Amino acid sequence: MKIIKQLCLIFGMCLVGVAISSVLPFTFPSSLISMLLLLLLLITKCIKPASIKETSEFLLSSMAFFFVPSGVAIIEQYSFLKGKIAVLILICIVTTILTFLTTTFTVTMIIKYMNKGAKSNELDPK
Repeated sequence: MKIIKQLCLIFGMCLVGVAISSVLPFTFPSSLISMLLLLLLLITKCIKPASIKETSEFLLSSMAFFFVPSGVAIIEQYSFLKGKIAVLILICIVTTILTFLTTTFTVTMIIKYMNKGAKSNELDPK
């Protein structure tokens, strides 16, 4: 029963993301809206991480399985992609590098932020 509640919570966020995306006057991915909403609820502690832990761990451990349909779709479109393989590979390389750089920058900023908070706590005479 616990996992069903967790799934309902996660899928509920997805449904809210779809609803918000359909109302917006511009195109914006509902999955991104859902993730941002869930992040906001986790940061504000409206949802405790423990309340979605088991289902989240299962979904993360099964993530490779969720990419199978995308891989099959690419294989089905081989005739369309046939002359554009070099461009596709270049896009993959560039986006991988951009992802690495963005991740590095984000982690560096978070570490600096956490160290600043730790130093201010050391100076705080309670």
